[in-house]
Amino acid sequence: MDASQILLQTIVLSVVAGIAMQVVAQKVKLPSIAFLMLAGILLGPEFLNLVQPDIMGVGLEVLVSLAVGLILFEGGLSLDFNAFKEVNQSVRNMLTIGLFITVLGSSVTIHYMLGLDWYLSALFGAFMSITGLTVINPILERVSITRNLATILRSEGILSNPIGAFLSVGVLELILAAKQTTIVFFLYAFIVKICVGLLVGFVMGWTLGKLVKRRIIDGDLKNLAVFAWVFATFFLSNLVEANTGILAVVVAGFAVQREKIPQMNTLKRFKGQLSILFISILFILISANLDLGQLRDVGWMGIAVVIVLMLLVRPIAMFVSNHGLLNLKEKLFVSWIGPKGIVSASVASLFTIILVKNGYTDASTAEAMVFLTIMVTVVLQGITARGMAKYCECLVEDGGIVIIGANALGRTLGTAFKELGKDVFLIDNNSAHCRISADDGLETVCGNALDPNILETANIASASVVIATTANAEVNFLVCQTAKEQYKVAEVYPAIDEPDKGVGAKYVDEIGGNLAYAKPVSIQDWKDSIDEDKVRIVDVKLKGDKSSVLSELSLPGLAEDNWIPLILKRKDGYHFVHSDQVWSDGDILIYLTR
Repeated sequence: MDASQILLQTIVLSVVAGIAMQVVAQKVKLPSIAFLMLAGILLGPEFLNLVQPDIMGVGLEVLVSLAVGLILFEGGLSLDFNAFKEVNQSVRNMLTIGLFITVLGSSVTIHYMLGLDWYLSALFGAFMSITGLTVINPILERVSITRNLATILRSEGILSNPIGAFLSVGVLELILAAKQTTIVFFLYAFIVKICVGLLVGFVMGWTLGKLVKRRIIDGDLKNLAVFAWVFATFFLSNLVEANTGILAVVVAGFAVQREKIPQMNTLKRFKGQLSILFISILFILISANLDLGQLRDVGWMGIAVVIVLMLLVRPIAMFVSNHGLLNLKEKLFVSWIGPKGIVSASVASLFTIILVKNGYTDASTAEAMVFLTIMVTVVLQGITARGMAKYCECLVEDGGIVIIGANALGRTLGTAFKELGKDVFLIDNNSAHCRISADDGLETVCGNALDPNILETANIASASVVIATTANAEVNFLVCQTAKEQYKVAEVYPAIDEPDKGVGAKYVDEIGGNLAYAKPVSIQDWKDSIDEDKVRIVDVKLKGDKSSVLSELSLPGLAEDNWIPLILKRKDGYHFVHSDQVWSDGDILIYLTR
């Protein structure tokens, strides 16, 4: 087979195997990186020899660089700034104090246990400062934990990628310049790199945001134009100053997000799909390119290094960083979940290629240790995450609550659930409603609730309850039907005003839902009453010899249309009131009355 056929075979199999492994990972709900690594090794020169990365020559180095740039841009684009504000002190400490401890501890560990020189040990330490967002996300999708801890881990994953990657660039530059320049000149050159990356990234990101916001770039070509702009940013920054593209694309992602461009969720979805494609191809290639001989050489001592990193270095970094910010069990959980992922593997592979070319053959040992760390952390932490979350009392069994309609009634309901400790998201396409809801401290997504992108932004896939309480019964029904059929939400409750017209109880029953508030409710009337401050929330302890449905309950002195039930408090927790809700003696009913 000639070189062109081998190259075609390598590219095609990388794409096919990469996407196939993503499908398998999605089905079994485990991080895809483990399956991608296994497929790459099996297809590579060490086994089947069907994927031959060497045939790509310098093209492999270029592909890895561009893929890392795209992945980091998507990370910058995806950071949830609103959620981040709530835990910024914890994350800031983890990315400063914790990062320093991680780099130092990892460097010392591999130097004394495997005998790497201090330069390469420091490079390995920089690699270890990068946690894997592409690994953390699948774990958190499978194991629902408290929102603060999820935000901490996701924010660390997003922000540690560029910080750790750029720190690795600095160590690489130091290694290559060690015999040619003084430390003072190196520090000056590194500061210049930081400034160039920040400046180019901000200017390119801000410009892109303005072009899209003013619809100069619009329509079907918008997503592709952004894709091209990312590569242009990466190339331009590297052209001005070598190895600054990594920082520039992350800053560009932040800048674009802050511009609040229209249809941002569509853009994020497209970038996410591109990242999955690039990750799939990239990890097959770099896994196939891995020297398994180096893995065999590090042997059991290499596994011992990983254990020290997991059980000593990471816990020390997390406990010190979160002193006074998290309780003991929360710190324990954050310490346990710190898997390495695609960025650390990609940067390690790229830098190993560069260092080997410059005569640093021991760099392959650092690369092998990165892959070994990925294997152990992904498999072990992925399998044990649920058990650890349960032990640490941060497992959320019932998921969150998504309320469709940020009108006065929706906000009242959302506030009531939030005060009871529930995670609540509200969705509304009325910007005024959204603004008031956000001012009330409620997580709010502004947009059409029938748009899948909007629903996914509100984390509907992890929700256990969807309550649709807009003034439009048809919209309420359709959203609940979508939530039930497409996102498998366990409980859906549409509010209906006139069940004899249009959407009725029969249709609600057919989709497996129940009527919100246990009876027909005029949302507009209640919205007006709340806006005019003519209502109050009351709780009452129910008494009776036998259980009955709440839809048949009447309260003394209150006309049927002058009160609506909201929440039923029982021994097993809090429940939204619906048409089949049964109450028993001793239950507490929280209701709204005029």
